[in-house]
Amino acid sequence: MRSWLAVLFAVAAPAWAQASDPGKVSAPPAPACTECGVVTSVRSVTKQTAPAAQNEGKPTGLVASIPLGGGSPQVGSSTRIGRDVPAVTQSWEVIVKLDDGRYRVVVLDAQPDVAKGDRVKVEEGRLVPP
Repeated sequence: MRSWLAVLFAVAAPAWAQASDPGKVSAPPAPACTECGVVTSVRSVTKQTAPAAQNEGKPTGLVASIPLGGGSPQVGSSTRIGRDVPAVTQSWEVIVKLDDGRYRVVVLDAQPDVAKGDRVKVEEGRLVPP
């Protein structure tokens, strides 16, 4: 009989431990999407980079550059003509305020199809619908 009571107690003990305390307040559920938020800003960023250092090595050929809009043509070494033009790159910076109050800045190479106030999810550096 004692062993039967010991087995019954061993089986019932986990159930008693799981009984909820009526005075205990449960924690609020975790947000469904930790990387979701609202777009607060979209702006275009244009950057000019200086021309690359010229290699004064042996020229590869003769180049003639004739401007389409008028102006004087240029003739010279292929190591020099056309290399003095600065490179221009354009990117877009999107600022997203996440639901938990944090901010994320996402830099994109192509113009995004979102606007200020749109709801998005930040996923691996991209913006996707939530």
